[in-house]
Amino acid sequence: MRDGHIHFHNQPYTLDTIADMVVTAMDKGIDEIWLLDHTHKFKEFDFLYKYITDQETLDWYNGAKGDISIKEYLDFVDLVKGLEWPIKIKFGLEVCYFPECEEELKKAMDSIVDLDFYIGSVHYALGAGIDIKKKIQEQFNIDELYIDYFDRIKKAVRSGLFDVIGHPGLIKLFGLLPDKELHSKLIEELAIECSKHMQRVENNTGSLRHGYPYGGMSPEMLRAFLKHNVKFHKSSDAHTYKDIGRAFDSIIENTI
Repeated sequence: MRDGHIHFHNQPYTLDTIADMVVTAMDKGIDEIWLLDHTHKFKEFDFLYKYITDQETLDWYNGAKGDISIKEYLDFVDLVKGLEWPIKIKFGLEVCYFPECEEELKKAMDSIVDLDFYIGSVHYALGAGIDIKKKIQEQFNIDELYIDYFDRIKKAVRSGLFDVIGHPGLIKLFGLLPDKELHSKLIEELAIECSKHMQRVENNTGSLRHGYPYGGMSPEMLRAFLKHNVKFHKSSDAHTYKDIGRAFDSIIENTI
């Protein structure tokens, strides 16, 4: 079993961190872990975030962004890959996708040769962060916010840049939902787009970390992806090794 989305976050790039992750994964019956960090941690990806226009989101970003070079991460990847481990370990990046700078993003990704996978995620719509605070979402017309969010995910799918699309239902995090008919239409269109482009996505339990009542896709999104035979695997979105494999017994995957 794989956990396809595990962050270093504030954990150091050390072999002790890897050992903690490996032991926890093995205890959960997981034999493959995909490790990564957000692009906002690395100064080489600052260009992505110039499309944020919401002031509260900008304040959050300026406090959260890192100032290290991705070379520090890649050097650590090389170190870990040079050693033997009892389970399979892959390394990647979670890339914040902004269609406004797709070509620039492609060049940045092409310059990195040492990573095994890229997860493309949409964390921003209408210039604002959709998973930071409920009140940021509340300042927008929720239908318009959802339309822009799903449009950006579909563009990420069509870009062909990503091995996996991260947490495709993230926008539901604060319980604000659009018109029901519109929501169903957006989900169905995304499922069709993923199927057309053979795009794998995540069934991601990270919403539990924010107090959401359940982990993984919404039942409606799950039905749509299964209907269109979209491939998806389990991911914890762990930000600490202790959350690896969190609530995996409550979600399914479709990887055959």
